[in-house]
Order: sequence, then C-alpha cells, then structure tokens
Amino acid sequence: MTEVDLVNDIQIRVIKPSECDEVLKFLRIHFYPDEPLNIGKQQDAKDEEFAISQIEHGTSLIAVQQQIVNGVTSERIVGVLISGPKYSNEAEHLFKEADRLGSTNWGTLIRILAHAELDSNVFERYNVERALHIHVAGVDRSFRGRGIGTKLIEKLKDLGRELNYPLITADCTSFYATKLCERVGMECVNVIKYTDYLDENGKVVFKPPVPHEYLKTYAMRL
Repeated sequence: MTEVDLVNDIQIRVIKPSECDEVLKFLRIHFYPDEPLNIGKQQDAKDEEFAISQIEHGTSLIAVQQQIVNGVTSERIVGVLISGPKYSNEAEHLFKEADRLGSTNWGTLIRILAHAELDSNVFERYNVERALHIHVAGVDRSFRGRGIGTKLIEKLKDLGRELNYPLITADCTSFYATKLCERVGMECVNVIKYTDYLDENGKVVFKPPVPHEYLKTYAMRL
C-alpha cells in the first residue's frame, strides 16, 4: 500500500518546458471537462496544442504541493495558469484563424474570441501595444475553494510587471472564472451573451449549462 503525506504549503512558479506533458494531463482532468463551451463536445487537439505552445513564453504558472510518497518527496500539480503575449493585431489574427479552421470546435471557439477581442478593443481603450493574456486557469477539483486561482493571478501580475507588460487580459467563458477576475480587481470591458451569439442561420452557437450565460472580457493595468 502506498503511503502519501501532503505538505500544506503550496508553491507557485513558472512552468518549465519539460513539464508540458504533465501540465496537459492535468488540464485534461481539471480544466477541459469543466470548460463551458467544451461540455458535450470532443476535445479539439488544436486547442490543446495552442495552450501548451504558450508555455515557451515563460509566462505560464503552476501551483504545486510537496507530497511524500513512501518517503520520497515529489510535487503534485494543484493549479495551472496558461498565459502569453498578444498584440494590437490580435482581433485580425483571430478572425483569420477562425476562417482557416472553419466549423471545427476550435475554429468555432476562436471566432467568438475574435469578436470579444474586437469589441473589447483593449489596445485602444488602454493605449497599449501589447498585453499578457490569460488563456487557461484550472485548479485541481479537490483543492478548489482555497484561493489557488487568486494566488495564480496575483503571481502573474507580479511576473507581468517584471517583464514590462502594461496590461493583463482574460476572456472568461465560465461564470466562476468571471468571479475570480472580479475578486482580483480586474475590470469587465466587454460582455457577449451566449443566447445573443448566433451563426449565419440565426441559430445560437453555444448553449452551455447554467450558470454560464456570458463570455466576459476582463483587463487590468499593471
């Protein structure tokens, strides 16, 4: 029988490139199944590839807890935040990607994010040329409610300042993600109601379960 002891303190640090596989395994369990616009759909490999590709920028964070298994100390991932740079041509870039990807799950998701980027207009709104954008934030189900998501964003704010980013942004597809952004003082700069977001035939594109009703974009100066 394996004996496991958990040490209570949780450390947050930048994700190492060598940890990509472990991070993806974590997201497949603790993020993608709960992502409102992904529920009931097959996970798109392009979505995963994009998220993991952001790690190379050195702006993605991992929350780990030390654990001792049969006397051997190791780290357990309890939270992940994936972020990367974006620039003033982001909306144009996203629309082109959406056209290229077509009606795939990832292409459909990219298109609503393109509309959010265009409508929020953060680069003109805040008069900046680049921003640090949060793409993914996930916490181990058994560790939720302990403020790990808040700690990850606070750490990202510090990292963004160190790297001279003037702004951080996030597109929140989940009701719970919006509450997290509001807790850390981010400003809501755009709202898309899912029932108002229609395809070319006038049909609602996304029908996530309650309480997920909106895609909200948040921003904060650093």
